[in-house]
Amino acid sequence: MLPLKPIPPPRRVMLYPREDGPAAYGAATQAAASLTERGIAVVVPAHVHAKAGTDGLELPASAVGVEIDSLPDNIDLMIALGGDGTLLRGSRWVADMGVPVVGVNLGDLGFLSAYGREQLLEVIDDALAGRLAWEPRLRMAVEVHRAGELFARGTAVNDVYIKHGQIPRLLRLATRVGGHDLALYKADGLIVTTPLGSTAYNLAAGGPIVAPGTEVFTITPICPHSLTLRPVVVAADDGVTVTWAGPTAGVSDGYLTADGAWKIGLLLGDEIRMRAAEMPLRLVPAKASVFEVLAAKMGWSGY
Repeated sequence: MLPLKPIPPPRRVMLYPREDGPAAYGAATQAAASLTERGIAVVVPAHVHAKAGTDGLELPASAVGVEIDSLPDNIDLMIALGGDGTLLRGSRWVADMGVPVVGVNLGDLGFLSAYGREQLLEVIDDALAGRLAWEPRLRMAVEVHRAGELFARGTAVNDVYIKHGQIPRLLRLATRVGGHDLALYKADGLIVTTPLGSTAYNLAAGGPIVAPGTEVFTITPICPHSLTLRPVVVAADDGVTVTWAGPTAGVSDGYLTADGAWKIGLLLGDEIRMRAAEMPLRLVPAKASVFEVLAAKMGWSGY
């Protein structure tokens, strides 16, 4: 068990609703009204604030819209309203600021959210009473080096994957761990995931479910050419480096995606370096473990 850190009662709360669902805007309306009535300042992303008065979204006059890539430094808590994807997208913007994130699951499965759709007012009560606590979750720092120079950098809470583009050809991905050669993967692509992301694309590709709180990365090939190329779990401190090594003949393209939130096209020879980020995600964990969720919602209990 990871140590839980208490969250003091917040003075300013950011609401981050899913953008494409009326349920999220209804929840944001309810949460904003409840917080405002109790004297708590409410902020929402500027693109959400611009939709106030439409799609069932009603915000108090005091609610402030903020640009998502230049958030103020006095946000005390983010409440993500949606599914796991919404929580991950929201956490990308506040994790480096050390802002704790709590999720209210408005979807079906949900591994990450601490509260369900019927508990919206309960999470607000718990937050204002100081009953919330966060635990650290590993994030990934990602750099792309091109021709020996830093080309792009970002972070991932969930996963990074490298795949072919419009032309489906097997990629050759030379992979190193801690400075040592691991494998030359010949596959449609490669997924590198944190424990938090192990139940996402990694799971669908046949990778293992990894217990939250462990400091490891999982490397999972996507449709490998050889059955001997299997998922591998490595220490996050060692870091993972993947170089796009081919094919060198004919037309091919590839790209890198992190958390499904940012994407860049790759060139042959590009080197992707992944390591543990300095600042973890401060996540209010679900009361049920990931294994209890699997047992309850995917029939793992067997009875």
